[in-house]
Amino acid sequence: MTRIRVPGSPGLCLTCLALLLLFPPSGFAAPGAVVVAGTSGTRSTFAIVYPIVHPFFQPVTEMALEYGNRRGVDLIFKAPEGSDASQQIRIVRDLIRMKVDGLALCPTDPRALEPLVAEARAAGIPVITFESDMPKSGRICFLGTDNYRAGRHLAEVLARELKDEGDAIVCTGLPTQPSLNQRIQGIRDVLREKYPRIRIVSLQSGEGNPDSTTKVIERQIREHPDFDSFTSIDATGGPAAVSIWKAMGWKGSKHKIVTFDDMPENLSGIRSGIIAAVISQREWTWGTLIIDRLLDIVEGKGVPEYTDTGTVEITFANIDSYRSQ
Repeated sequence: MTRIRVPGSPGLCLTCLALLLLFPPSGFAAPGAVVVAGTSGTRSTFAIVYPIVHPFFQPVTEMALEYGNRRGVDLIFKAPEGSDASQQIRIVRDLIRMKVDGLALCPTDPRALEPLVAEARAAGIPVITFESDMPKSGRICFLGTDNYRAGRHLAEVLARELKDEGDAIVCTGLPTQPSLNQRIQGIRDVLREKYPRIRIVSLQSGEGNPDSTTKVIERQIREHPDFDSFTSIDATGGPAAVSIWKAMGWKGSKHKIVTFDDMPENLSGIRSGIIAAVISQREWTWGTLIIDRLLDIVEGKGVPEYTDTGTVEITFANIDSYRSQ
């Protein structure tokens, strides 16, 4: 059985508890559980560190647990509870002291986390990145979405929904997270190159916090009441917008939502006609890929420097089948 190891530090236990409340796994090992040796020799212990506690990462956790069970790997899941990079730095330093066998990191702030990659490598711990890359950090490989291309993908869908003209309001998440900034750049480039009559009239950050994001979107609506579309760059804004649209009695015909990530609230918004389309990463593939890459590295095998897991558009037409596309 794959076990989740929970270190004894009270602060870290709280972080693990927050994650486990979001991602309740089967086979959860109690705090302080002894790692069980696999039948084929010493088991590897890998740590997966998210940029923030958020249900977006639930499929990663679920698939890593399922696949890790089959591969005989012990797993540690960690995430800071807020956007302060110092929390993630402390988490990674503790994992280095624990001498985990491999580390998969989605950085909250790449510049702040770069020295930690060097520390881990100096301690003999291989580091890979997922979702958000740190190409200058010395990490071994990256897997996830080409976020610039994801932004371009969304811009094309937005242009289709707006029939090439309209005012867009946009809410982003952690301003230090490169994946989000790459998406924004992709959107801007497509609109500039091909759809100059679509204007981004407001771009603001909700810091990845649901309450702050809701307030930001409400302010954007007040400041630009005649807007034609809303886009969230991270996984927090879509669900917040769905709640606001419900409260306003909007169905998305005038104020269209084209957003990122297949959050349950976003899928519900598609079914109810509030959301026109969602551009989703294939995050459900990351857990398996993380374990494969780290096992290959530990076993001395070569790994691809970059694996693009792509994006998929979700609409009412394919909402029940998009994960198989």
